[in-house]
Amino acid sequence: MYLLTWNHIDRQIEASFGGKVTLAEANVFMEELRELLADKSDRHFDVMMDYSTSSPMAEDVARTLEEARELCLVGGASRITFVTRTQNEAAVLTNARLQGVLEGRERYMAFAA
Repeated sequence: MYLLTWNHIDRQIEASFGGKVTLAEANVFMEELRELLADKSDRHFDVMMDYSTSSPMAEDVARTLEEARELCLVGGASRITFVTRTQNEAAVLTNARLQGVLEGRERYMAFAA
């Protein structure tokens, strides 16, 4: 399951994922995200994608979220922050996407209770 909202105060798209996210849900999420991005005439906004409370995702679902990241970057997001399940996962993603992290367009951080 997921929740997708626009926080007009922080100028941020917020996506929270929990439980088991299926490919069908990920595809519906992408459709809603496309619609939300189409409504953003001002291209200065951030994106927060929090999947720290979701189950480990199937490869096709993870690929869909990677596509969502690219869609947001092309759609004008200033920065995308991913909240991961573990510190190790955040480190792996940071290393895999180092250029975007160094440019300040991407950030990966672990959930901290």
